[in-house]
Amino acid sequence: MWLYLVRHGEALPKAVDPEQGLSEEGRQDAEKVAALLKGQAIKVEAVWESGKKRATQTAEIMAGALTSKAGVVRQDGMAPMDPVTPILEKLSSLEGDYMLVGHMPFLSILASRLVLGMEDPDVVLFREATVVCLEKGPNGQWAVGWMVTPALLG
Repeated sequence: MWLYLVRHGEALPKAVDPEQGLSEEGRQDAEKVAALLKGQAIKVEAVWESGKKRATQTAEIMAGALTSKAGVVRQDGMAPMDPVTPILEKLSSLEGDYMLVGHMPFLSILASRLVLGMEDPDVVLFREATVVCLEKGPNGQWAVGWMVTPALLG
């Protein structure tokens, strides 16, 4: 099983957009990363997103670069401060690959729980529009397979 954890792109300040949708830079960064993913022919069951505007927009950009059976799906329990245990429980019963588009600190805690079995320390640093690919091995242990940030793509 592969799990792609994605932090949303840079958001507009609340003063400009109360719903904090993506800034132009955030959209461009997400598109750069999505273009790289498209070349990898990634297939997922679904792209889960938190329902916040910036995550929804990032998920839609990412989903356009992937093959996804269910497309973009709003998933409760992925807000920045939500506990990760309910999502961990859902993931444990699933088969196939998934992409989760969300926020900090939720994604960092989720990655640490999967890889290290504890919330601290952070196993990866999620910059905006970063994708971290986790792989579940045959023994059930998760490991970081790879990660890409917009800065790596120029």
